[in-house]
Amino acid sequence: MTRPFEVEISESQEELEKALKHPVTASSKERLQMLYLLKSGQVSSRRSRF
Repeated sequence: MTRPFEVEISESQEELEKALKHPVTASSKERLQMLYLLKSGQVSSRRSRF
């Protein structure tokens, strides 16, 4: 049985978009991209394809 994926994103969509333009590392870019996609509603889970 899997647990539901729940995350609270405190940053605004605009803040995440701005941070994506200047990531520090590749892994931080991946994390920021996932947060941005979740916040913007483009995906609803980690396994979603867009």
